[in-house]
Amino acid sequence: SDLFWERNNRDKVFTHLREEGKKAGFSATAFDRFYARVKKEVAPLPMESFHLFRDNLFADNLIVQKDKVLAVMLAQSNDRARVYQALEGTPHAEVADRQLITSRLVRLINQDFNFIVTTTSILVFISLLLAYGRLELTLITFVPMLITWIWILGFMGLLGIEFNIVNVIVSTFIFGLGDDYSIFIMDGLQKKFRYGKDHLPSVRVSIFLSAVSTLAGLGVLIFAKHPALRSIASISIIGIACVVVMSQTLEPFFFRLMISGPASRHQLPRRAWRALTSVVPYVCFVMGSFFFTVLGFLILKAWPFHRERMKLTFHVVVSKVTGWIFLVSNAKRKVIGADAITFKRPAVIIANHQSILDLLATIALHPKILLVTNTWVWNSPVFGFVVRLAEYYPIMEGTHENINRMRERVDQGYSILVFPEGTRSPDGRLKRFHKGAFLMAEQLGIDILPLIIHGSGDFIPKGEFYVEKGTFTLNFLPRIARDDMRYGASYSERTKAISLYFKEEYETLARQYETPAYFSRKLINNYLFKGPVLEWYLRIKLRLEKNYEPFHKLIPREASVLDLGCGYGFLCYMLHFLSEGRQITGVDYDEDKIETAKHCYSKTDRI
Repeated sequence: SDLFWERNNRDKVFTHLREEGKKAGFSATAFDRFYARVKKEVAPLPMESFHLFRDNLFADNLIVQKDKVLAVMLAQSNDRARVYQALEGTPHAEVADRQLITSRLVRLINQDFNFIVTTTSILVFISLLLAYGRLELTLITFVPMLITWIWILGFMGLLGIEFNIVNVIVSTFIFGLGDDYSIFIMDGLQKKFRYGKDHLPSVRVSIFLSAVSTLAGLGVLIFAKHPALRSIASISIIGIACVVVMSQTLEPFFFRLMISGPASRHQLPRRAWRALTSVVPYVCFVMGSFFFTVLGFLILKAWPFHRERMKLTFHVVVSKVTGWIFLVSNAKRKVIGADAITFKRPAVIIANHQSILDLLATIALHPKILLVTNTWVWNSPVFGFVVRLAEYYPIMEGTHENINRMRERVDQGYSILVFPEGTRSPDGRLKRFHKGAFLMAEQLGIDILPLIIHGSGDFIPKGEFYVEKGTFTLNFLPRIARDDMRYGASYSERTKAISLYFKEEYETLARQYETPAYFSRKLINNYLFKGPVLEWYLRIKLRLEKNYEPFHKLIPREASVLDLGCGYGFLCYMLHFLSEGRQITGVDYDEDKIETAKHCYSKTDRI
């Protein structure tokens, strides 16, 4: 007040007030008491009397605790800067904004919530990994939970729903439901994969009833008038819907893609690391095909000079780069029987065909090898251009037409590689040899060079792109001279005789390589994803039993075998892998073990 009256003279104000009051009908003495109060000297209120002033006027604005006072001031948003400036530098005082404190509190809650969710997610992932014992099952169960959470956050952003302390609690509740639903679905999927018993319909009904009851309890709040209650209902509806959809669709899809789908086709289930590393050789193959296409066009089409030398250069590059693909692949190749003079003289190389690896492995053997390809290889959108630029021979043009084109290349030292089976074998067994390769050798007047390929079908079976780890073998047999009459005089006779010889040599090679140790990985693959205890029990059992090699030596290759107390069928399957001539019957009193043994992807009618 002193500051105000310093700016405005008391007497002038009072004179002006009395004159205006007289005009309004007030008496001349009406404002005397006001004037006396204004002229009176004032002093600060004593502290012992301050509580009267505080309690009557500012009870909601002042909070006193011992020697500290919290004063709550109301200010317009555009006046906050002036308030901060006015109070800046006041001793023993700190200034804070209630809205600022609230926003900071919300931010801290969100940070804590994110920390809690992240920590909980890590703990859930570790728990699933310990329970399932396989990274693949853990990912299949956990990824739908993660995607569900991303969906919930996305819908909240689209609908403008913000987090508050109640929403945080509801969200953690929904996250827990998502865990439960995913685990229930995985339990149903595993039981079907292990025992063949489909419990998924009952699991889905249970999840549906749980979701309905949850929505009935929280979803009705959507009709509440308070926005906070409506936001709880909104998050509940969105969250439960996302959780149900993801667990019912995405999880079974991933399980079929990685595990049950391949097993239904009698192929090994996918493992996460193998699937990831399988991408690498295919990426290299696609990039290499593009590189070969550009290179071939440049040196064979755009550069017409020294054409034959350019063709050989192109073949050298294709052969070398193709061989490098095996350096980044799970499958490695081993070549036996090839030396410096193997490819010096042209020959018709005949090889069995089990996998797409056979094409790459044979191309990488030597630059002067030309393939006879089938229709899909010739027309492939990825490497069809390379095949045509390399001037390989399409089988659909016919043997006689190809022979006329081959003569010039054979005279230049090129060999012709043919897969006489015509197509890949789906199970690794040798199919009937066609006569085309033997007609080519007779018409061209060159030797036949048999090449046995063993094991490639175990790493990339027909129709698959997943590459299993291991080594396959390319074994060259001695050349069969064109004038060697031991195999007949005509190409028709030689087809039958050489085919029989080839199959006998293949069987000999297969017995050499297909030992119990060779099939141990295949046996383990049949029991993957059926529980960590069973998997490790099998691994320990194989080590203790020396991969069942003593049993294989004792039991004839042609025999009817009765395995009493077969358990999970480990011995049955090993004996089955080692010989096709064994008919095996496994018996056990434990129905769960029998059902587990019956639902392995290698099961055939011989067990």
